[in-house]
Amino acid sequence: MTAPTGTSDTDSASERRPSPLALSAAAALAQRARGRSAQLRRIFVEREDVATPTPLARMIRGGRGGEVRLKTYLSMLFIAGAAPYDVSYPARAWATLLDLDKPDTKGARRVNEAVSWLESNEFVTVANNPGQPSRVTLLNERGKGEKYQLPGEVYNKLRNKEGEEVAKSNRYIKIPPEFWTSGWLSALSTPAVSMYLVILCAQTRNEVSEVWFSPDQAKKLYSLSADTRSRGLAELRDSGLVTVRRRALSNDVFDVQRFRNAYTLDIDRLSESASIPVS
Repeated sequence: MTAPTGTSDTDSASERRPSPLALSAAAALAQRARGRSAQLRRIFVEREDVATPTPLARMIRGGRGGEVRLKTYLSMLFIAGAAPYDVSYPARAWATLLDLDKPDTKGARRVNEAVSWLESNEFVTVANNPGQPSRVTLLNERGKGEKYQLPGEVYNKLRNKEGEEVAKSNRYIKIPPEFWTSGWLSALSTPAVSMYLVILCAQTRNEVSEVWFSPDQAKKLYSLSADTRSRGLAELRDSGLVTVRRRALSNDVFDVQRFRNAYTLDIDRLSESASIPVS
């Protein structure tokens, strides 16, 4: 069992779990989100241009700093789901949500550094608010300083008026509130969160529940390293969020037998309390 200290240092020898304080913060955030899912444009995860990395790949560079950037940004998308798409919460609150060590001091500094990076890389704007927490306003997930609009609203409007080709940059995935309230966001590693988003995008793009990736396809489409992909998928599998099945590439008995791993998200597991096996 984990001790209720409210920091990510409460991991047991065999598993990593969210602290009670992180779960309480997630419940409060979800209440403010009024039960809605977070909407995330697929262009955040999938390449638009093979010559440049995805916004996700850019964001997670830098080790633990990348983890705080990604988790903070996703959480802001979760809570700021209505115009004017802004938030004004103290850094210690975000640090508590992410289960960072010493949320009032060290954790808060890490969140402030993450928000500064998000501002410098044009994912958000930040306005000082004397005597109050800064007001952070979302920008488009491309990270190019474009005004933010909820992707579902924009996609439906453009598809009806201009057609699918014009609307396609606003195709999006939904991240359920249980990703926060069950503690998965705080407990999962950066590679695991990244690959969870990748699988959601692949399911949406192909309109299937079971997906697979060849190494070349994964590198070309998602620009994530082989290490990030393998570590993330292994953690999702070990935590029960993903089921992995071996599928034959051909049904022809005269072909050389080759197999691929196919991945399916376990939606029911998402509603259960997060626990990550630790070797």
